[in-house]
Amino acid sequence: MNHPHNLVGPLEHVTASYTSAPPRPAHKVTATHTADQLAAWVAFSLDEPSALKTLQDAAEELRDVPELAAVLPRVAGAAMALVDAEFGNIQFLDPRDDSLVLVTQSGFGHEFLDHFAVVRDHHSVCGRAARQGTQAVTADVRDDQAFTPHQEIFRISGVRSVQSTPLVDHAGRLMGMISTHTSQPGRPSDQDLRIMELYGQLAGEVIARHLVGPGADDHPAGLPHNGTTLDQRLPLLGRTGSTNGSTQWVYRVDESYGSAGCRTYGVHPDQWRGRITTDSPDHDAEYAATLVARDLRAEWNIHRPGSARPVHIHVWRGWEGTHRDAAFTLEIQPDLDGRRHRAVDSA
Repeated sequence: MNHPHNLVGPLEHVTASYTSAPPRPAHKVTATHTADQLAAWVAFSLDEPSALKTLQDAAEELRDVPELAAVLPRVAGAAMALVDAEFGNIQFLDPRDDSLVLVTQSGFGHEFLDHFAVVRDHHSVCGRAARQGTQAVTADVRDDQAFTPHQEIFRISGVRSVQSTPLVDHAGRLMGMISTHTSQPGRPSDQDLRIMELYGQLAGEVIARHLVGPGADDHPAGLPHNGTTLDQRLPLLGRTGSTNGSTQWVYRVDESYGSAGCRTYGVHPDQWRGRITTDSPDHDAEYAATLVARDLRAEWNIHRPGSARPVHIHVWRGWEGTHRDAAFTLEIQPDLDGRRHRAVDSA
């Protein structure tokens, strides 16, 4: 297998566009709904513990990588390994025009890289996945007439099948696409595709933090000597927390962590971190925290927690801040038997 590497020029160009581009509506996908994420993790932990362990190991490698330029080849390599693919690439969504810019690749020659350098074709696999906000798979590119403009490049490159999975952050914003390719026709198993969906959520959040630059979580900017930030107006708009009569609540569950204070709770940093939309004025921050507590209890009823230490559910209106400016904080602790739980308002 070829070693994945970045295309430095396109990577610097598209990441810089996150600061220079005017604000655009966030491109959202639906696959990151909190309930779906929880259900997926629970299902994997029950039915496919070895698959979950593989995914956790792949995600763990990304946590402490200091630069985006070092993260991306690891993401591409892990994705190829997860679905046993021979080729792979990562594209970033350019916020200026919603095109997909190829920034990392493995296994391709210059013909493929030139042809797919910037994708605006919604009929391609990656373009279709970006437009629909869901994973897209083509078992044999030669059987689909939509790929007629790309057939010569596919033949030169030895590509017969493709899958593209969205890279999304914890709020559901589309950051880009991770695609894998094989030289033989065929479709990855449903399990492999679901693993890729979950990995797209994990890797997408890591990528988003690097693009955002230094913030509340003290994650460094991505590119050396060329750190980039997402549009600074987006958090300011988000802090209002209201859209068309609905309210956006952002939550995070923290646990105590030695002398360092606390860390995000869960098997990966963003399992218990997300967004809840409410439509009723009676559904306040306390209500949102109660929903999260309910999901925590559901998981604890299935899996015995590793400790009886309390966790804190922090809820903010519109945009995540620090625990000090949370609109509501709830402390909840599992009992030692892993079946009964008590909740205490710590605000």
